Amino acid sequence: MNTTADTPASQRILTFLAGGVAIISLAALVVILIQYAMQLAPAPALIAVSLYGLPLAFILLMVILVLNFRERRRSR
Repeated sequence: MNTTADTPASQRILTFLAGGVAIISLAALVVILIQYAMQLAPAPALIAVSLYGLPLAFILLMVILVLNFRERRRSR
């Protein structure tokens, strides 16, 4: 069983980074939806964060998955 002590620091950092990016992107999306409901124009930077954040988090999670598969294959 893989515990925190066995997990490399790089994978833990990538996991927290992917989670943080996803949370920030979802929060930006919620703010944009609220601004649209209030008939305000959202900032272009806010749109960019919400547009590119979730795909970036997904890519980071795929990298973590590949690193995990490689680590399990080596431990056999």
